[in-house]
Amino acid sequence: MNTYNLDPALREQLKQRSNWRGALSVAKDYGLMVAAFALPIAWPHPIAWAIAILMLCGVHVGLAILTHETAHKSLFANSRINDWVGQYLCALPNFNNMPMYRAYHMAHHRLAGTKNDPDRIMVDRYPVSKANLRRKLLRDLSGQSGVKFLIGIVAMSAGYWKFQQNGVVEKLAYDRPQRFLDYARRFVANGGLVSIAWQFAIWAPLYALGHGWLYLLWALAFLIPFPLTMRIRVLADHGAVHDPDSTNPLLHARSTSANWIEKLLFAPHHEHYHLEHHLMPSCPHWNLPKLHAVLMKDGVIPEANQASGMIEVLRRVTR
Repeated sequence: MNTYNLDPALREQLKQRSNWRGALSVAKDYGLMVAAFALPIAWPHPIAWAIAILMLCGVHVGLAILTHETAHKSLFANSRINDWVGQYLCALPNFNNMPMYRAYHMAHHRLAGTKNDPDRIMVDRYPVSKANLRRKLLRDLSGQSGVKFLIGIVAMSAGYWKFQQNGVVEKLAYDRPQRFLDYARRFVANGGLVSIAWQFAIWAPLYALGHGWLYLLWALAFLIPFPLTMRIRVLADHGAVHDPDSTNPLLHARSTSANWIEKLLFAPHHEHYHLEHHLMPSCPHWNLPKLHAVLMKDGVIPEANQASGMIEVLRRVTR
């Protein structure tokens, strides 16, 4: 399948953005956050704490995906609202930066299927041995990946390292030696203080209710399951696909089915339809299932780029 032309009328229909649908998407993540904290308050038990961590991981993943959606300017019909929500309600609570992420991510779409794709390094060596993948996942579960990610994202916001989310560390060069104050000013200019303020905003209501320590569940969700789920998410999107060297999205990306727990942890906001997203990046996430149905009806998705779930993805990326 070298070419596939989507009906122009259908394409126009699928690319329609909506302010109220975008607002509902953001509200879902914040509603899940409230529910996650309410559970251990109502039922102070270790099982409730564990469930809350998984729910809060779903919030982190959901906000990351909405950051991605706003980077494509497809979450809201109003571009100013789209960019403001993407930065202040989606990216900064996770210490991310939407404009910086947008510049990085657009290169991924522009260069997908080539050796210059900045995300290529994350999937280029797959499939790998089961032992190799197990070691990576254990690093995630031990918190090592989360701590490195937090340090990296803060340093990138400060302009110490080049902003990229592929694990490559590249120190930025300046015309004159940089002092700590220079990096601090850059961190503030890129919304770093807002990210810190968000942490206090999440902790303060819990403290007022006499449960301030529950903020640790939010932090643990960010440091442990969040990096794990995002690693598997990347593998589901582009790992061991039909033809990683093709610029055709039907060949270099994957469409994955997802049950309710997978939608919570790995694929909120229809992220599992990643092939569909690459085929039509301007399509808002709520229309991706419609696009998927059209592609399946037309039979244009290679079998290697379809997976029944995340377990199937892990089987395909190991040998």
